[in-house]
Amino acid sequence: MREEEAVRALGTLGLTGKEAHAYLNLLEQRAATAQQVSQLLGVQYPAVYRVLQSLQSKGWIDVSQERPNRYRARAPRIVAEEARQSKHDDLLAASDVVAELKEAPASKNREADTDLWIYKGAEPIGRKLRELVLASDNQILCVSPFPVAPEILRLLFDALGRSRRVVRVVLSEGNRPDLAEVGALLGRNIRVQFRFPSRPLPKTRLAHTYVFPSDEEVFILNSFYRGGAFVSAKLHALWVGDMDFVRVQLEAMLLELSERSSRKALPRAHPSA
Repeated sequence: MREEEAVRALGTLGLTGKEAHAYLNLLEQRAATAQQVSQLLGVQYPAVYRVLQSLQSKGWIDVSQERPNRYRARAPRIVAEEARQSKHDDLLAASDVVAELKEAPASKNREADTDLWIYKGAEPIGRKLRELVLASDNQILCVSPFPVAPEILRLLFDALGRSRRVVRVVLSEGNRPDLAEVGALLGRNIRVQFRFPSRPLPKTRLAHTYVFPSDEEVFILNSFYRGGAFVSAKLHALWVGDMDFVRVQLEAMLLELSERSSRKALPRAHPSA
C-alpha cells in the first residue's frame, strides 16, 4: 500500500497528517523514543511530544514506563476497528441530536417564492423525495399519467418504499411490463394500480410524475425523452409546498385527462352517401 493512501485512510479515521506519519513510522520501527521519532519525521523535538501525546490519548500507541519513554504502535487491525466503532457511535449520537431539531413554523405571510424549489439530477431529486416520504404522516399518492423510464420507477420506488404509511401509486398501462424490473423495490406498503391507458406517444416528450406527500404539497418529477429514449441529463423536479398551487396543478391534470377521454369517445362523422 502506498504511504499516501495509508495517510488518507488514517485521516478518515481521525488522525492528523503528522499523527498519521508518526504512527506509520512507529509501525516500521516497532518502538522508538520521542527523539528518534523527531529525527524520522523531521519535526522539531518539542512538537513531537504533542503528536505522540495526541496519538496516545486517541488510543493508537502505547507508552513504556522506562526513561526515556519508548512509544509503540498498537496493532493496526485493533485500532482501526476501535476507530471505526467510535466513529459509528459518534455518528449515531449526532444523528439523534439532529433528529430532535425543530424547524421554524411556516409564516402565515409567506412570500410567493418561498414554497417553490427546483432540483436537478437523480441524486438531489432522490434525496429530497426520500426526505418528503420519511417526513410524511399521511397516505402518499403517486400519479404518473404517461409511461416513464424504468430509471424513474426505480427512483420513485426506492423513496416510496421507505414510507411508514400506505403508498398508492397510479401508473400508465405502458409501465406494466416494467414493474417486474423494479419488483425488488416494492414494499408491502405500496399499492400499484394501472389506471391510465396506453396511447401513442411522440418521440420527443416530457412526462410529469406527481407525488403528494400531504394535502399541502406536491413533488413534480419531470423526465424528458428524445427519440423515445430517456435523457437523464434533463431530469429535474419541483417541490411545491403551497396548497393552492397543488390544487390547481391537480385540477389541471384531471381536466386534461378528462378532455382527452371525451375526444376519444366522440363518434366519428360518417361521410354522406
